[in-house]
Formats: sequence, structure tokens, C-alpha cells
Amino acid sequence: MTEDGPKKKGRRSGAPAWVVTFGDIMSLMLCFFILLLSFSNMDRPSFDKVSGALREAFGAQREIIAFEPPIGEQIIAPQPQEPVLAGFRQQLTEAFREQIKEGVITVEGRGDQVTVRMRDSLAFDSGRADLKAGGKAVLDKLGAAFAQTEAVLLIGGHTDNVPLRADAPFSSNWSLSAARAVTVVEYLAKRHQLPAHRLSAAGYADGEPVASNAMEEGRAQNRRVEFRITTRQAAQNR
Repeated sequence: MTEDGPKKKGRRSGAPAWVVTFGDIMSLMLCFFILLLSFSNMDRPSFDKVSGALREAFGAQREIIAFEPPIGEQIIAPQPQEPVLAGFRQQLTEAFREQIKEGVITVEGRGDQVTVRMRDSLAFDSGRADLKAGGKAVLDKLGAAFAQTEAVLLIGGHTDNVPLRADAPFSSNWSLSAARAVTVVEYLAKRHQLPAHRLSAAGYADGEPVASNAMEEGRAQNRRVEFRITTRQAAQNR
């Protein structure tokens, strides 16, 4: 035993245990405030660099883009176009090979239009609008080919500049040309079941000559029935 008396059993020497914990907390808080102070005087690039390092150090989750939509020009699928008439022109040229050689039918193509010209002598008697057998045969070939397309057809009646006789069934070349065009339209519509919205008729008299009316050969070319076949889109734009 000492002068102070016997030591108590279980008594520890030194600072209490909570002081150690308190010291740790103070140290962490001191580091935290030092960081805040340094951030307040730091420019933006440096701040981003330090904050990124801290996030990686503490295992912060990063956003990962699983799918990035492609950036580029928008591709638009082409719209279906109207039927191409080049093949139709070739088909008519083959169908009317003999008449083309005889010079009573011509087949021309330009752009989005095919034009067929038929001499009036092949389809009509002079000054008349009743179809002859030869004209019906031509219309049957034309109607069968035309029915396989989505095109539209304008039938035009044309005459020369010679006035009709006084005893003719028509009063003028205007009425004769219009009557012949209507006769052709009615035959195609009835015989080949062509819808009305794809057919039209017009009489031009001697207003659109293709040759000079000074000579008989030119007048013979001007007396004709003309078939203008074109795409629906082209017809609407005119």
C-alpha cells in the first residue's frame, strides 16, 4: 500500500475514450471546411477536375448512355410515281406497225405524253361521224392497251379549213370535229369499260393543223382524230 492508499481495481490511466472519437470528428470537420475554403477560390475547370476525382474516389455512380440515336440527314422514301409511258408507246408502235407503214397512223412520245394520230379516212366517211370497221379495229387495240394503264386520255377531233357542204349533216367543222371525238369516247367507254374520269373529248375544227392547208396532202393530215395519253399527275398540272 502507498501513502495515498490502495489503487482502485479497473481504473484506467489517460484521456477518456470519447475524447478520441471527438478528435476524429474535429479532424474531419477541419478537412471539410478547408475543402470548402479552397473551392471558393477555385476556378471552374479546377473545380470540375477536383470534384470528378472525389466522385471517383468515393465510388459515385456515373450515368452511362446505353443508346445514342444516330445524328444525320433524314432519309425520305421516294413516293411512287405515275406509270411510265415509254413502254406504252412501244406497245402501240408494235400494235399499229402496218398502219404506220401505210401512213394512216403515227405514234409519237415526248416527256410524259404519248400522242397517236389517226387519219379520218380510216375511221369515218367524209363529213360523217359514224365509225367504220377500220376505225373500230384501231380503237379496240388502243382501248385494250390503254385499259392496262392508269393514264388519262384526251380524244380530239380535227378538220381542215374547207367548209362543209350545205347538205352535210353538220353545220360546221366545229360540230363535225366535236361529234367525231364524242363518238370515239363513247365507243371506248362502252366497249372497253373505261371509266369516265379517264376520258375526255374535244373538238378543235381547223384550229390545230399539223400541216399546211394549202395542199391536199396537208389537208389530209389535218383531218384526223388525235389521242393524247398522259399521266394523271401531268394532266392535273396543266
